[in-house]
Formats: sequence, C-alpha cells, structure tokens
Amino acid sequence: MGRRAAAEALARHLEAWGTERGWRGSDPYEGLNATRVVGPARRSALGRRLVIQAVKRSPVDLRPLLGIAPGVNAATVAWVVSAYALNGFLAGGEARARLQRTIDLLRSLRSDRYPEPCWGYHFDFQSRTLYYASGEPNTIATAFAGMALLDAYEVLGDVRLLEEAREVGRFLTRRVPRTPDGVGAYFGYLPGERPPIHNANMLACALLARLAALSEDGEDFREPALGGLVWTVARQRADGSWPYGERSNLAWIDNFHTGYVLDAIRTCLDSGLAGAEVERAWRSGIAYYRRQLLLPDGTPKYYSTGVYPIDAQCVAQSIQTLAIAAPRIPGAGDDAWRVFGFALRRMLGPDGLPLFQRRRLWHNRTPHMRWVVAPMLLAIAHLLRASAQAEGEPTGATTELQAAS
Repeated sequence: MGRRAAAEALARHLEAWGTERGWRGSDPYEGLNATRVVGPARRSALGRRLVIQAVKRSPVDLRPLLGIAPGVNAATVAWVVSAYALNGFLAGGEARARLQRTIDLLRSLRSDRYPEPCWGYHFDFQSRTLYYASGEPNTIATAFAGMALLDAYEVLGDVRLLEEAREVGRFLTRRVPRTPDGVGAYFGYLPGERPPIHNANMLACALLARLAALSEDGEDFREPALGGLVWTVARQRADGSWPYGERSNLAWIDNFHTGYVLDAIRTCLDSGLAGAEVERAWRSGIAYYRRQLLLPDGTPKYYSTGVYPIDAQCVAQSIQTLAIAAPRIPGAGDDAWRVFGFALRRMLGPDGLPLFQRRRLWHNRTPHMRWVVAPMLLAIAHLLRASAQAEGEPTGATTELQAAS
C-alpha cells in the first residue's frame, strides 16, 4: 500500500470510529469530572492538579473507578469540522453531509455565558497558572471553533458561517483581555485572565487575521490581530524558538504548542496581515522545529530537552505543521511523511488507533478523542492536501464538496 493510500485508510478508520461514538470519548485532563473518591482533593489548587495528573498518567484507566463518563469536547468537534472541510479521505457527498452535521454539533456546544459564540471544555481544569470551570470559554477552544466555521464557510459558501465566525471574533476582541507589553499587546487565555501564553495569543490572532481578510469590517479585527502577532514575533528567541509563555514558570519549549504558534503565524501571513519580517520569523521557527523537536527517524520530541513521553498530539501536530510548511519549505513535506511513517510503525495499537503515549517503560493506549483521534484526523487531512498540491492535483476538499452540492 502506498503512503497516500495508507494515510487515507487511517483517516477513514479514525473518522468512522469517532462518528460511531458521536465524537464522545475520554480526555487526558478530565480528572475533575470524577463523581467518586476525589472530593477532598478538589478543595485546593494542588489537590486538583494531583487528581488531573493521576488520571492522565496512570497506566491503568482510573475513569471507571472514579465515575468519569465519556464527554464531547468543543475542540474535538472543531478539529473534525476542519478535517471534513479539507477532506481528501471521503467521497464528496458523504463529507458534505458529515460536515454539516458536525457544524450543528459544534453549535450545540457553545457556552451560554456570553451573547457572542464562544466555547470551553467539558471539564474543570487547574493549571500551573489558572483555574477554569467546565463550560467557561477559553481562547484556545473558541479560536479553533471560529477557524472551523471559516473552514466550513470557504467550502460551503454559507454566509451564515461567516457571520458566526465574525461574532466569535467579536467575543475575542470584546471579552478577552489584551495586555500591552512593550512591543505589541497579547490576548489572554480566558476572559479576565492575563497569563502571557504564546499559543493562546497566536490562535486568537490567526482567527482575527482571517476575519480581517474576509470581513467588511476587517480593520476592527486587523489592529488587535497585528498587536498580538507583533508581541509574539518580538519574543522569538535567537535560535528560532518560543517558550510556552513569558514567565519563569512557563519557560519550557514543547512540540505541539510550538506547532500551534507556527501554524497561526502562517495563517496571519497568508491572510496578508504581515510581511517579510514575520515571514523570516516563521521560517526561523520552522527550522528550529525541524532541528530541535524532531528526530531523524520521524520521532517527535515532546520537549526541546527530551523525547519522552512520545505523545499522540505531538505526532499529529508535527505532521500538520510540516504539511502546512511544505509548499514553502523544501524538505518539510518529506519530514511530514517521515512522522506519518513513524506513527504507522510505532504509535498504532491492535485496534488500528494511535496510542496516547509511549513512555520509556510502558505505554498508555487510551485513544482519547480530543488528544488522539481528532488531531490525527485533521493532521492527515492537511498531509493529504499538501501531497495533492505537490503533485499538481486540485486540492480535493473544495472541489469535491462543491461538486456534491
């Protein structure tokens, strides 16, 4: 079987598995959804973090013991919408029908806490820097949802999708704080929260940059997008990297968050938000990514300082980021296929689904819906599109879906 056929087959398997479950499944970070045992631990930030990490890291699935039911996550559904829009793995009519159903599912998950459309996660979460409750909208999920609406709009041509995406942009500009910080001003992670985190800032900027290019009131989106882009680009390290955030306790460099930043910068460039200086920053970042976060055999490192755990989201994000870079960076497409080959060799379980993590001494095989299945489906859709572009074929999503309308 050729590599494209293998990619299409894996995408169809992931899509069928997710569709059968209504895109409902487990998540690494859902420990605080426990209905048994952990009550006392929830009373402190440290206790909440310990519960989350115990459920995430345990080689034995603790969810049945703790009463954690499968859930449906907005980021999962947003990625699936974008994957259907890109397509390349389903017949056009089938992809169109599933795209429209999944858009409806995404709409059903929006938060009711604000008049504008916005999204959060289906679990309470405690990080090193902040706590947020289930359903509380955050920049990450909201930006992915807005991008999914635009991906669907560009394929289906339904102006209602564009207007919904504009309202998502208005949520970001009205409700999420922007913090001036030397050069530029960055978006926060949540309404009312201001941790200086690069991937959250850049995902917001990427959505606003697309809206600025598509919307009549584009300048309302352009200025905040440019301010956030300038802030992140100005803080790129000399080696081409970005830390997770600009505080001492946020200074690590990891694979998938770096990939989010790079993809978002590329989106800003493709939307006409910036020029040569930002292009140089993106290229320097891609060079760092290939040099420091990827091994020669296609193994994605988790951190710049270490390989383990070998993580499904790092695998998927590496494929996606390199596929997006492929039209402009010689060799990036080959690297994307190399990571895909690694995934086939080392990351598939007996059921044909990717493993969550390979650790040095044991594996966690849980096929988390948000962390494993959906990001890999979207990554393969990007890989198939890049392959079609490289071979001079029409990029199938728009052609197939519009032909089916």
